[in-house]
Formats: sequence, structure tokens, C-alpha cells
Amino acid sequence: MENMEVIRDGATIVLTFSGRLDTIASQQLKLPIRAELDRQPTDLTCNFRDVTYIGSAVLRLIFEAARELQRRKGIFRVTDCNPDIRRVFALTGMDHLVEGGPGPDFTHEIKDGTLRIFLQGRMHAIRVGEIRESVRKILSEHKGPIRFDVTAVPYAASAFVHLCIDASKFAKASGHDFGLERVGPEVAQVFRLAGLQSLLLSSV
Repeated sequence: MENMEVIRDGATIVLTFSGRLDTIASQQLKLPIRAELDRQPTDLTCNFRDVTYIGSAVLRLIFEAARELQRRKGIFRVTDCNPDIRRVFALTGMDHLVEGGPGPDFTHEIKDGTLRIFLQGRMHAIRVGEIRESVRKILSEHKGPIRFDVTAVPYAASAFVHLCIDASKFAKASGHDFGLERVGPEVAQVFRLAGLQSLLLSSV
């Protein structure tokens, strides 16, 4: 069908979704997903590599599929989410289904002299504690502008604010600046309340 391709290998099934997964798509996907669940897979993967939008109705179908696999003691995973789709899963509390989440995952790159760290998931005190030393090591080795891309961060505790202050200090030590990119409204509000709105460079 238009929004979903199926690959089967015994009891392993991979569903690859694409395009805009809105309410209309959910109505088209409900029966095909049900048909695959009725095959009693022990390993079900939902790939969202080419998905541009996912609505609550499709999220509900994914959650129900995950719950059914879990009841059967099967393996269920969501893979290849771009930052925007991952953020939707995080905002709805479903980031535990995403491969690599909700662990303290982050990636980084240096492009045109700017260090950019891509953070994912809820930045509560425990998670920040898990990633702090790794992030600080990367920061200490860079002499240039520093950016945190937080499009996939739905929540930020005060511990994350302090990590950003540390990043700002590292950047200033080498004569450069620090800022947050692609900031969601909830996270932006935390920084505004802390009087650090100057760190907010762009929003989503």
C-alpha cells in the first residue's frame, strides 16, 4: 500500500512507512497492520525513515502493536526516525519504543569549525548525569563555536540548563559563542524563566 511496505522473513516482519501518516493514513493502515499482527510475528520492526509527519491516530496503532508484541514476549522496535519524528515519540512518552531511546544517546559533528551536538529524549537530572562527562570531554577538545541541537528534547530540567552554561563557558574560553538550535516551546520556556533566552538561536 502507499504508506507501508512489508518485508517478511519467517516470524520476523519489517514494516517500512513513508510519507505523511495522518488520520486518513491511519484508516488505511489499521487493517494491514492488524493483518501482520495476526501472523503472530516474534520480531516486529517499524521503520520510519521516509516519514514526514506522524499523527496521534497512527501513534495509537504503533502503541497497540507494541503492547501486543510485549504481551507475547516478542521484540518490537521503532527505527530510523528523523529528529522531528523522534521528538513526536518523545513528547507522547513513547520514546522507549525508539531504537536507541530513551537512553542517553547523542551524536555530534564539526562542520565549518562549529561543534554541533544533537541531543535526544527528556533531559532530566538522571539522564544529564549519564551524559555530562562525555559531553564535557567533547566540549573541552573543541576550540570554536558550540551548538546544541535540541529538536528531539521535549523536556529540560535545571541540570540540563547547567550543562548548557558549562558549554557556554567552554565556548567563551576560546573566544566563541554557544547556543541552542531548533528549540521546542517547552524547553524554550525553561531557558526564558532562567533568564537565558539569549542562548535560544532558533525554534521549531
